[in-house]
Amino acid sequence: VRRELWLGLAYLVVQTAGFMRLTFWELSWDVMEPICFYVTSMYFMAGYTFFLRTKKEPSFEGFFESRFAAKQKRLMHARDFDLRRYDELRRACGLPVVRTPTSPCRPSSSSSTQESHCHSYCHCQ
Repeated sequence: VRRELWLGLAYLVVQTAGFMRLTFWELSWDVMEPICFYVTSMYFMAGYTFFLRTKKEPSFEGFFESRFAAKQKRLMHARDFDLRRYDELRRACGLPVVRTPTSPCRPSSSSSTQESHCHSYCHCQ
């Protein structure tokens, strides 16, 4: 997921450099202004679509959490990871149960740290 974010940054740097080149050397601001406006509008629409699909804030943190959860779920499924058994083993060892997007949040009054951790990864409502 971090690699995806770094590649996104590289893409934005290359795009900005390309727009600067086109604006100041090849074309003019009068030509590039509408192009920049439409590209920015497309980014806004992509962020809005992200929000509609994931119900998370369209921020870098929201994107990171969403991609991390998707990759974690795919890896857990591919390797037949038994999350219930993992939770049982954690409880047996006296460790708090880790809430992940693949296991729905269950209200727990045993520990406030569990609840705050749970809220950072999924929607507990």
